[in-house]
Amino acid sequence: MTRSALTKPTSSSRLLPLTFSSLIVALPLYGARAAETAHQSPTSASSTSESDATFLVTAKRLLSTSPVQQVSKEQSATASMSAEQMADQIASSIADVTRYEPGVLVTNKGRFGQEGFNVRGLDGNRVAIDLDGLDMAERYGPTSTYLSSGRVNTDIESLSNISIVKGGDAVAGSGFGGVVSMRLKSPEDVLLPEGDDTYASVKGGYRSGSRTFFESTTLAGRRGDLESMLVLTHRKGDPAESHAGSGRSDSTSGSARSTPDTGDISNYDVLFKLQKHTDRQRVGVVAQKYRSSSERHLYSSETSTYRDYMTDDSVTRERLGLYQDVLLDTALFDEAHWRLDWQRTRTVNDSAMNYGSGANAYPRLVDRYFTQRSWQLKLDLVRHLDTAIPQQIAYGVTLKRDQYDSLNHDLNKTTGADTVGRFSPPGAATRVGFYLQDRLSLADDRGSLTPAIRFDRYRYDLHRDELTSQDYSGADGRAVTGQLGGTWNLTLSVQLFGKSGVGFRAPSYEELYYDYDSGRGYRIVANPDLKPEHSRFVEAGVRFNGALGESEVTGFYTDYRNFIETQTAVSLDTANYPLGEYTSLNLDRALIRGVEFKGRLDLHRAFGASEGWYGRMAAAYIEGKNLEQGTSIQSIPPVQAVVAAGYDAPSHRWGGELAATYVNHVSQYDAGSAQYAPSAYQLYDLTGHVKLGEHLTVRGGVFNLLDKRYWVWDDVRGLSSSYAGIERYSQPGRNVGVSAEYVF
Repeated sequence: MTRSALTKPTSSSRLLPLTFSSLIVALPLYGARAAETAHQSPTSASSTSESDATFLVTAKRLLSTSPVQQVSKEQSATASMSAEQMADQIASSIADVTRYEPGVLVTNKGRFGQEGFNVRGLDGNRVAIDLDGLDMAERYGPTSTYLSSGRVNTDIESLSNISIVKGGDAVAGSGFGGVVSMRLKSPEDVLLPEGDDTYASVKGGYRSGSRTFFESTTLAGRRGDLESMLVLTHRKGDPAESHAGSGRSDSTSGSARSTPDTGDISNYDVLFKLQKHTDRQRVGVVAQKYRSSSERHLYSSETSTYRDYMTDDSVTRERLGLYQDVLLDTALFDEAHWRLDWQRTRTVNDSAMNYGSGANAYPRLVDRYFTQRSWQLKLDLVRHLDTAIPQQIAYGVTLKRDQYDSLNHDLNKTTGADTVGRFSPPGAATRVGFYLQDRLSLADDRGSLTPAIRFDRYRYDLHRDELTSQDYSGADGRAVTGQLGGTWNLTLSVQLFGKSGVGFRAPSYEELYYDYDSGRGYRIVANPDLKPEHSRFVEAGVRFNGALGESEVTGFYTDYRNFIETQTAVSLDTANYPLGEYTSLNLDRALIRGVEFKGRLDLHRAFGASEGWYGRMAAAYIEGKNLEQGTSIQSIPPVQAVVAAGYDAPSHRWGGELAATYVNHVSQYDAGSAQYAPSAYQLYDLTGHVKLGEHLTVRGGVFNLLDKRYWVWDDVRGLSSSYAGIERYSQPGRNVGVSAEYVF
């Protein structure tokens, strides 16, 4: 199975050989004419066959993709990666999944691991992330180095698909900068469509860039109408290497250290599903537990005051849910999809060190805890109307209750003195969202027009105790948002698509209530008066789907109001805080705009190469401006493009791909004055897979073939250009990955 490229374009002529780039862009146009002659079916609503299958109901299958997601895919630029594609890519983490997706990346917080997604230059809580419809926990990452809670807390071996809707999506509610939907594996993914069946597989692999081994076992079965699945996964390895090496034999202390801080990282993931599946409905229960832990020696943070710096960090996510997908012939709806979920995400960051100097030194233990508990009820209803203008009316509601709790201990192990406090007061957030969407099918399904409207309301309630430093009030707000999207098939193979609307995002718990007095001359001040962020977005593009291949070009523009900027300097009490006070503030205006491209070319049909040869390309150019301060938005990624040539045997028993990635330099203006600005780089990766017999599949890859020394902008933004330890942030040199999967 070949990869589908997540895409974004770029205008730089330095990106790729001009001839190959031009062919990928132009030949699908020629193929469009050939397709019309051959009377091929119209361009699909999405560039992947998976979205075409959405909401198809067969004799024994009822798929449960949300109708909102279905329409979003047809009128937006999207990306999708299946479990088989992730396996062929030798992916060992979520970050590997987005390796070839320009404009989409996974942010990394070093000691604290992978934090979340960056889509079109927006990251953190501005990107909606859900797992089987359940919102993942919020990011909580105070500026202190002792605590950070991420949002991607699942193993990729438990996933059957990752789908990304780029840009604003008013109907999704929290999808302010994009929507990442991860789908857990289900019994129907591996079992035969009908009849009693069983499935069992074992899989293992290794990635040298982090010396990580993994093992995964999948069991599934069906007896009558009952289906079940169990997926067990374990990983164990080291922190990712820098170009200078793994650091295992390096005991250098201080910020100038060139190799990563050494340690052990492990995680396990247990997924269980049990469901009853009939012709007209599916009802089931899902349970999942994920735990990631790491123990490190933070050599790079050691100074004359901080010695023997050791950390013990963990993130544990537990989830239990009920769900039902049903077909009913009623006046109000003929499809219903609901789910009720409970989730708890707990982050524990422990830091131990010898603190102080001389006679004042003592063994110190700093423990930080953050817990978010969630209840979520989500209901989606669909009504198909076969009128003069066929309609698909979708409407629904999401009710969510989140509880937040943080706790800090700072223990002097010599005296037993324990300073206890909180970064934020205990609290809870109640969120309610309603949406209504009407997809109109025009001109015998030659086009579609989809108006949509949504109402959101949120409220924060605080429970102040003696551990809370300040007495802050709650916060609340509401918003009505909407959008108008559509598609139009100019020919059988050329489709226009687009949408325009207004978006909304409520401030997060951290943005509102994080308060920290360092006791060392600076302070972080909470701001419960923050206003919600609002956006106006426009996106338009054209898709080509012909005999020779497919391609897509998309342009987008988003104007943000009340954009929340964290760590903004304010002057409230300079006498007690000479090093400054910082808070979160609303900016008047910011904008992000850009253009994206992706294409795939069948080299057999285009040039007469052997059947199975293909070429693909993806590129993105994005720019962002803080219009109030006249500066760049630093979360915007540099120009990136990917071009690849590969072979997928007609028998689908073996294949391989050579992929080249180009990333442009970051200008000093975009990086900021006196900040480190990484240079441009090119990478080459070679991957392959082969099926040996009927049961065993072996995969392998060599990454960074030319052993390039390079830095990822998102990892180094904010570091000084004179920072002595910049080498430590470089990426691994040449490294390999292998895996083997046996299906019984």
